[in-house]
Amino acid sequence: MLLNRRSFLLSALLSGNLKIANAKRNTLKTELVRLGNTDLIIPNIGYGSSSTSDENIVKHAFNNGIRYFDTAESYVGGDSEISIGNALKNFRHEIVIGTKTKARTYNNQRDYMKSLEDSLKRLRTDYIDIYYNHAVNSISRLENTDWWEFIDKAKSEGKIRYSGVSGHGSNLADCLEYCIDRNLVDVILSAFSFAQDPRFFEKLRHTFHYVAINPRLPEVLLKAKNKGIGIIAMKTLAGARLNDMRPYENEDITYAQAAIKWALNTDYADAAIISMTSNSLIDELTSTSNNKFTDNKSFSLLKQYYKLNQESICPPGCGACKNACPNDVQISDVMRSKMYALDYKNPNKALTSYAAIENNASACLSCSAKPCLSSCDYNLDIKKLNTSSHKLLS
Repeated sequence: MLLNRRSFLLSALLSGNLKIANAKRNTLKTELVRLGNTDLIIPNIGYGSSSTSDENIVKHAFNNGIRYFDTAESYVGGDSEISIGNALKNFRHEIVIGTKTKARTYNNQRDYMKSLEDSLKRLRTDYIDIYYNHAVNSISRLENTDWWEFIDKAKSEGKIRYSGVSGHGSNLADCLEYCIDRNLVDVILSAFSFAQDPRFFEKLRHTFHYVAINPRLPEVLLKAKNKGIGIIAMKTLAGARLNDMRPYENEDITYAQAAIKWALNTDYADAAIISMTSNSLIDELTSTSNNKFTDNKSFSLLKQYYKLNQESICPPGCGACKNACPNDVQISDVMRSKMYALDYKNPNKALTSYAAIENNASACLSCSAKPCLSSCDYNLDIKKLNTSSHKLLS
């Protein structure tokens, strides 16, 4: 009851309808891609369902050419899986499904198999195409041999086809590299946007006089791709503050389309998933053309977005600040909860995410800010952002 009341209050603070761009629609020309060395061939734009459990939206995505549907046992309390299962039960042979479970260090093979079988029931299928170890941010979770033995068993029984790992935390690069070096996964689902691409900042710094930013995550993703691991990018909109950009868009291209194009036309990702929460947003996202990123208008939109939001964008997987705080505040997790609240306008997810942080930003209220003052490669005011996040979400 307390969480529901807090969600209501936060919703009031964050109220404001999302304005969908009235962009000129092109015929969907989805490019089919193969995920690494797997035999999975999908359109390069997929359906993200972390905030969606509406079967009509699922059907609309399918009718617009979407064929990869990404979900998890925890999304919308399991209702996300149910909506996909109900909406697409008659089209199972036409789609690829990826779902996830958090394989904890203390879980065993029996626990993992129960989670898988529960997902199979909700999705109304007898197999999962890609089964992910969800939101991994520590090597210890990957060292649990029970998980990998379970994966082998589930593959041999035909319950999953390929194994994956997903993440967006401060230790993401280390966790991915652990899996890559040991040939443990077939597919990686990773946070990645233009705000994590060194080439974007190379172009941007001549305008804003920035020092070049060279995050480690792109190097790790390239390493994975070179080994034949499929790469799917998520969080490609760098916070998805779409309303910020509506005044700058025109009928040729929207900000969301430009951001997706950038992610798809790098060497880092085969495909991208986007959180699809309305039919109008699906229409916008699936009208993205697949021409190589050469359009100056597209780059201008990304540059404008970064100019407007540079004081709050915390790219997932960066980790530059993770050892800066003497109180071990989990800075990147706090930033992610803030993103859910202020960018995604999802108070339930923001509150739940923040409540799960072991070392939240309470220590920031009485801190001098000196420990983290210069620890962010993106020059974020960590104390200011963390303090406001704690007041909003605690």
